[in-house]
Amino acid sequence: MKKLALPLSLFLSILTASSALFAEAPSPVKSYTWQDKLKRGAINIITSPIEVARDIHNTTEEKNLLVGWTIGLVKGLGEGILRFGAGVIDLLTFPFNFPEGRKAPLLDPEYVWQKPGPKYV
Repeated sequence: MKKLALPLSLFLSILTASSALFAEAPSPVKSYTWQDKLKRGAINIITSPIEVARDIHNTTEEKNLLVGWTIGLVKGLGEGILRFGAGVIDLLTFPFNFPEGRKAPLLDPEYVWQKPGPKYV
């Protein structure tokens, strides 16, 4: 039994070390602070009207001019109101000490000039 103890412990230590070496590193997650919430809220309130122009432009490029100025306008107004509301919520709640996961952006993309992340179906 003693002859098996050394090789077995050596094997287990190599197995443990190799699994630690080849384990996937956790992806870096941005840590948000109250300053980020304050900045994001103010910027989203100020830039919320840009959503209208952006959605008109994007819908016109995807479909045609008529659809862009009708559907794109309505979609842009809705998203502009949504961005304004998210900005107000961020601005009103920035002084409170929320857990880390609750300080993340309410919208994707975080700012109007960014491209949205991948859509989950």
